[in-house]
Amino acid sequence: MRKNVSLFILILHQVLFIIIYLIPFNIISEKNDEISLTFALILLFIIYLSTFSILYKVIFKEISIYVFGIMVFIVGFLCNIVAIIISPEYFMWKWSISVLTHHPGGGFMRIGFIISYNLAIPFFIKFGRLLKAETINDHLRKLAVACGIFTSVAAMLAGTFSGRNTLNSTLHGLFALLSWLGGAVVCLLFGLLMLKNSRFSKSISNFSFLISGFLLFYLIPFFIVNFCNLFPETSPVYAFGRNIYFIMPLFEWIVIFSVFTWYLFISIYVFRENIN
Repeated sequence: MRKNVSLFILILHQVLFIIIYLIPFNIISEKNDEISLTFALILLFIIYLSTFSILYKVIFKEISIYVFGIMVFIVGFLCNIVAIIISPEYFMWKWSISVLTHHPGGGFMRIGFIISYNLAIPFFIKFGRLLKAETINDHLRKLAVACGIFTSVAAMLAGTFSGRNTLNSTLHGLFALLSWLGGAVVCLLFGLLMLKNSRFSKSISNFSFLISGFLLFYLIPFFIVNFCNLFPETSPVYAFGRNIYFIMPLFEWIVIFSVFTWYLFISIYVFRENIN
């Protein structure tokens, strides 16, 4: 009964803040005031994290890991889908994810990243505890959890900072890159930990390695596309960067949904195998 109440409060907290987050998008965005919108989002970001931390210590800590993982997937996936649907002029195979923030659905996308990756923090904390075993290197386990929390915060900040002005654009790019790199490291480390824990199968470990490899594979053309301008236009690197630029937007979306799927698959496995 108490767990059901905790779950209800958790869902209510997320829904409430999704609604609250939409307020500055609807009011400030109409004025094209990016600075005011960013400050409003930072303030809400602090309030959201503070209230979530308090509720986690009092109520949410009893909730199972798979609940947090499934909610990461649901919130992240649905908010991005809604963002695309209500932005008919945006084409996911033509423009990068960042461009969507300038369209009507941009608010939903940014809210999705902020809330889903906040839910990822307790997921990583609980996942680290599940992986405790004599065969596990405790320093590696703690490093994996720390990287998970770092990556989650970076992704949340990437959703908070976004816009056309130089500062917002630079911060968004920095935090987005850190979240990509962190995601690859996190999937790799947790894959290694699951491989050494008898309660986890080799298939779920290999799935984690697959997502890590997918992220790293994405980062190679990502760097080439973003830094090919440093080379002369006659160089092969510049030509290659220009040629693969057109496949990057869709590639980026596939990677995003793959990462959300990682949380879902891990959660389903933990639930199915009744790992506590």
